[in-house]
Amino acid sequence: MNEYTLDEIEVGMEASFQREITLEMENAFREISGDENPFHQDDAYAREIGEGKFRGHAAFGMLTASLYSTMAGMYLPGKYSLIHSFDELSFKQPVYVGDTLTVTGTVVDKNVDLRLIQLKVIIRNQGNKVVSRAKMKVLVMK
Repeated sequence: MNEYTLDEIEVGMEASFQREITLEMENAFREISGDENPFHQDDAYAREIGEGKFRGHAAFGMLTASLYSTMAGMYLPGKYSLIHSFDELSFKQPVYVGDTLTVTGTVVDKNVDLRLIQLKVIIRNQGNKVVSRAKMKVLVMK
């Protein structure tokens, strides 16, 4: 876990990490969220409803989006973070069990008076396709 203080953070700083999406992660998310939509668990249903566009059931978009929390809480800034808001959040491609996602965050703005940084975060799959992107504001508490 990084422990960047506001003084140490500069526009242009970048951090990355990888995470593989597993069936266990999907099941845990399903249990936590209560989302039982068959699109997220039934391969045949997902292929049928998507008219062949999906190779099977898609992972929960918000499971993928939870990696934005990891970016702020563990990497930029890390220990002293408190997510303030999301200005943009989009899902570009489906994510499947077995996908390895690379999450890259870049500091694009810093407001010393408000103790806020803005991160542009892009999540790519193992084929380097963007699966999600966001702009988020994070308070830096120290």
